Amino acid sequence: MSAAPSPQPTPKYQTLTALTSLRRSALHSHYRRVVDDLKDDTAFPRLAAFLPQNIWAWARNYLKYAFKHKHKFQTYKPTGERGVYPLQAADGGQVFKLSIAGDWGTGTFEAAEVAKAMLAFDPDYTLHIGDIYYVGDEREVSENCLGKTEFGYQGVTWPKGKIGSFSMNGNHEMYANGDGYFKLLLPNLGIPTSEDKRQLASFFCLENATWRIIALDTGYNSIGLPILGQIPLINLIPGVGASFKLRPESLDWLRDVVRPQERPRATILLTHHQCFSAFEAAYPQAAKQLKDLFAGQEIIWLWGHEHRWAVYDRCSLGGITSYARCIGHGGMPVQIAEPNDSAPVLFFDERVYGQKGCTKFGVNGFLNMKFAGNTVTFDHRDVHDKSVLVESFTALAPGRFAQKFDYVHSEISRQSGPSAEASQAGGAPAP
Repeated sequence: MSAAPSPQPTPKYQTLTALTSLRRSALHSHYRRVVDDLKDDTAFPRLAAFLPQNIWAWARNYLKYAFKHKHKFQTYKPTGERGVYPLQAADGGQVFKLSIAGDWGTGTFEAAEVAKAMLAFDPDYTLHIGDIYYVGDEREVSENCLGKTEFGYQGVTWPKGKIGSFSMNGNHEMYANGDGYFKLLLPNLGIPTSEDKRQLASFFCLENATWRIIALDTGYNSIGLPILGQIPLINLIPGVGASFKLRPESLDWLRDVVRPQERPRATILLTHHQCFSAFEAAYPQAAKQLKDLFAGQEIIWLWGHEHRWAVYDRCSLGGITSYARCIGHGGMPVQIAEPNDSAPVLFFDERVYGQKGCTKFGVNGFLNMKFAGNTVTFDHRDVHDKSVLVESFTALAPGRFAQKFDYVHSEISRQSGPSAEASQAGGAPAP
């Protein structure tokens, strides 16, 4: 009689609770990396990190990156594809699909569930808006994106689309100087049919005759000088703190290769950092650099960085008329907060998914996009692969949309319907 098979061990993923209250600074992220390594040694790892035998490991790990040059900013050759990829269906049909998540690279069970749900959509393309935690070095990229075990956790694999897959650069990747992102992650991305169609840089474009998806890198300049750039008030001095500006190479590429003014399309713009927010600080620097290139046009603008989901009304904050959506809820603990009145938020999610001490965190999720002719449907979904909000945009002309909300989940929060300004643009009121 054959022996019964031994039970398979339950995968041990990084936990959401370990990632709560992670600040957006290189110093703190390296500290929390050390704290996580102490998880099995003490009941109080955040205090134990300050013990003499541990604080040197923290300082050494931070300093080896802090005083090392950032990875060279990669750009495209003067000839070849030059970072513009075809936007099409794998089967040659008229309908194609893209699945997108932000702040996903955590290695948590929730990140694994989001990846599984994205694959269930059977997308032609997948796209990550950026941030691999804690500091996006090569070992964290390996475990949190490429499915290998590096720190004792179950590795999680970024889901690949049938045609290709792309990833953007975030501030956390730059806490380790971008080496993990540029050296290890990018060679695994793009469209793997030829070397020219690999993802070669942190900015890129997917387009067809109607639609254009432009991804730009606000992460590369998201860190300032070592130590001084981490100190409040001092980091406001020009040249000391982070600038969050787009690199001139990407602006030249946008102007000379993509040419949004000469070759307008219905545009979906992606950046890691938010141009405006009803919850946190804004980073309007990229909008100031881009407003002339998109003058007279409306765009759909997707970003992450904030660990939440939010849908904004049509507005012109930052100098660009946009329909903005924050989708930074892919893998980190989702922040729950009431919006302020600094930006016209329409929908946000206050549902509680978990709690650590007095801190509650919300429901993770992602976005599925289906393109059919001149209409794109956004299906905002949660970690359980349940639809939260469905909306559609119809390209009336390059730089002009009609918008419609088709369904609203009864549990999400709603501020109000779209404004009169949006209705005049063709947007229908939410049901």
